[in-house]
Amino acid sequence: MKLNLHRRTYVILCVLACVTPLALVFARLPFGVSSSAAFADDTLLAAVGNLVASVLTYPAGVVGTIAFYVLIYLGIATPTEAVLCAAPLYIGAGYFQWYVLIPKHFSK
Repeated sequence: MKLNLHRRTYVILCVLACVTPLALVFARLPFGVSSSAAFADDTLLAAVGNLVASVLTYPAGVVGTIAFYVLIYLGIATPTEAVLCAAPLYIGAGYFQWYVLIPKHFSK
């Protein structure tokens, strides 16, 4: 069993899933959106980014999801920043799972 996706493509998709919410927030800043509407959009964008990263790295991506929720719960980061901070954990766990652990396990 092997993932039929090149390693570089997989890493790029994970990075895009984690960076896109922050890029969309920065692109919206010059338009002067009210703070309550901006917060709701920020949370929605972070949720979508977290969902996509979780799907790409499931089940090992749970490590990144836990870090995502801890950062928000402790008030260290906003939801969008938390997705960006958890990105290395998502990418590392997913890469290890799909390109190291599973091929080694099923190659026997």
